[in-house]
Amino acid sequence: MLDPLTLLMVGAGALAFREMNKKDYGVLTPSRDERYRNVMQSVHDPLVLLQEAKTFAENGLKVQAAMLRKRAEWRMRPPNLKKEHEDIYQRALKSSNIAAILDVARGFEEWTATRKAATLRERAQILQQTMLQDAAKRAEESVRTAAHANGNAIPQNENLETNVTGEAAEDSV
Repeated sequence: MLDPLTLLMVGAGALAFREMNKKDYGVLTPSRDERYRNVMQSVHDPLVLLQEAKTFAENGLKVQAAMLRKRAEWRMRPPNLKKEHEDIYQRALKSSNIAAILDVARGFEEWTATRKAATLRERAQILQQTMLQDAAKRAEESVRTAAHANGNAIPQNENLETNVTGEAAEDSV
C-alpha cells in the first residue's frame, strides 16, 4: 500500500507538470505567431493547412485555427468557383464604384484572400483621391467662370503699390 506522503508527492508532481505544459495554452507566443504567418503566406496545400489548424486548435488558439481552416477551404475551391471569384475580382479592379470595390475586398478578406483584398483597397483609395482632385478642379473652375460671367472677378493684386484704402503707398525711407 502507498503511504499518504508518496501520493501527495505524485499528485503535486502531476499538477506541476500539467501547469507547466498549460502555461502557453491559448497564448500566441512570438514563435507561434511566426509559424502562423509563414503557414498563411506560403503553404498552398489544403491538407497541410488543415493539419496546422488542428495543431493550433489543440494549443488553444481558436482564432488562428479558424483562419487556417478558412484558408484551406479557399484553397480547396472547385475550378468553376475559382474562375467565378477571379471574374469578380477582375470586374472590381476595373470598376469605378468605390463602395462596391470595398464590399468585394471585404468578401475576399473574409475568405482569407488578403492580397486580393489589399489590392482592391488600394484601387479604391486611388479612385477616391482622383475623384477628390477632380472635384476640387471643377469647383475652382466653376468659381472662376461664375465670377467672370458676373463681372466680379477676384482681384489678383496687380497693383502692389496701393495700400488697403486704395491710396498710393508712401515711401518710408
